[in-house]
Amino acid sequence: MKDDMILFMLGSLGRLVRRAGDRSMRSIGLSSAQLRILACIADDGRPQKDIERGFSMSRATVSSLVDSMEEMGLLQRERMPGDGRMRRIVITDSGREKLRAAGEQMEKIEEALAAALPEKDEFMDTCMRLRSVLEEMVC
Repeated sequence: MKDDMILFMLGSLGRLVRRAGDRSMRSIGLSSAQLRILACIADDGRPQKDIERGFSMSRATVSSLVDSMEEMGLLQRERMPGDGRMRRIVITDSGREKLRAAGEQMEKIEEALAAALPEKDEFMDTCMRLRSVLEEMVC
């Protein structure tokens, strides 16, 4: 395969972005998946099913993540108003602090990437067009 294939370049960039993000999150004691969950529940919490659907994760995976994050004190489960069987996952003060620290780490990565782009807006427009094409292929 050629080095100038768009698909391979995007895949390579995606892997590098994940690795950089994972390394950055590890420095504050989070995984990327944990960060995604904290960001998802930051405003007013969510039922676990919403997290499963939103991130295309299995029930077992989300349950395991939520269990470990609850043990870490980053989130807690609350009964849903009107339906005592369902639980809403909500962020704790400790979770908000980790989310704030993660945001600072992500800003550093964002700044480094933006500095390498002469035309960020044009790049973002191109990425959105590529995303639309790929979503049509898989959805």
